[in-house]
Amino acid sequence: MKEKLRTVKYRKHLTTIILLALSIYTLYTGIIAINKSNTYVSDEIYYVTAAKNIGIKVFGINVTKTPYPEYKGLNLKENLNLEHPPLAKYIIFISMLILGDTYFSWRIPGVVLHTLMIFLVFLTVKKLGDEVSAIVSSFIVAFDPILRNLSYIAMLDIYVAFFLTASFTALIYGRKTLAFILYGLALASKYTALFALPVFLIILRSYHNEKMWKIPLYVLLAGIVYAAAWIPFITYFANEKGILYYGFQRVYEEHVFAMKWHLSSKGGHSYSSPPWGWLFNSKVWPIYGGMSVHSNIYMNIVFAILPLMYGLFSRKIDSRRFYPYYWFLSVIAGFILIYGLGSTTQFIFYAATYEPSIAIGVGTLLFPSIDGLSEKISEWRHRGRRGQSHSQVCM
Repeated sequence: MKEKLRTVKYRKHLTTIILLALSIYTLYTGIIAINKSNTYVSDEIYYVTAAKNIGIKVFGINVTKTPYPEYKGLNLKENLNLEHPPLAKYIIFISMLILGDTYFSWRIPGVVLHTLMIFLVFLTVKKLGDEVSAIVSSFIVAFDPILRNLSYIAMLDIYVAFFLTASFTALIYGRKTLAFILYGLALASKYTALFALPVFLIILRSYHNEKMWKIPLYVLLAGIVYAAAWIPFITYFANEKGILYYGFQRVYEEHVFAMKWHLSSKGGHSYSSPPWGWLFNSKVWPIYGGMSVHSNIYMNIVFAILPLMYGLFSRKIDSRRFYPYYWFLSVIAGFILIYGLGSTTQFIFYAATYEPSIAIGVGTLLFPSIDGLSEKISEWRHRGRRGQSHSQVCM
């Protein structure tokens, strides 16, 4: 008994050391990476300038020190980027308020969120599988080329990936209220979080046996959290005319515009690709320092093969292990749907909305699939030996 306790204690210490080492490495390499470019990169011209303008116009705080970039297509000093929800831009603004208006301060929140995702993925896979599988998944998410490289630039997708992962983790652990608060934060970061809602509701019903009449209440909770993120803008627009109703009207109009904008084609773009093209890097998204946002094709193949192996070779099927796959399918189906509705200008970094599910899915099915295959091979060998013995007796 004492020996067993020592073994358990040793394993916990080893797991803690591995996770801390991995997170410190991820944080350190992220800090090094975000200092490699001292200019606006990619869509930072929209989101960082919007964060600065939100500070000035909405909160009355001017943090601007780094000059605005030159851009002919849009007056960036008036840009509020209202076609996207505001939460991520609030966080970027707060980072600039604390650390100053520097390239480092724009990007460091993404690096921190990516580092925290290591722990979230570990906790999720540990609950659905085991500790060793959880460590494997933690390494996968740490080195994922979509999540890792997106964390190096101030864009919205790392925020939606983080909050969806946090929500998924909370839901797996039965923290249902917290899960839908976090889901509301994901939605307040980027609308692509909507595509994950069906699977969250499925888990709520099938895993937690939630009563049907309660499910809309959780959706309402997420909606309230999302709406709360817009309160500063409602107040800002209301103050323009001194009428509270006008604030609500303007925010409503911005939502109508955003819906039309997101469902339309933005014209040809050299880096755009359809959702199914993200899986095999039909178009990658370059950032800086020779880095690009791209898929790990080999991991995608493993992710696709494992449920087939698990279904064919495992004696006992645990349906919970498929939840990450439902997340992936729900999100990519959403992107394909809007692609068919006219939103044909899509980019590989949108895959961040489902990318954590790949790390979780591989972790939950890898060892059960291998174990099931090993058992089948042993059975086949045993039958073969019995067959040979029977033949020798007959002879």
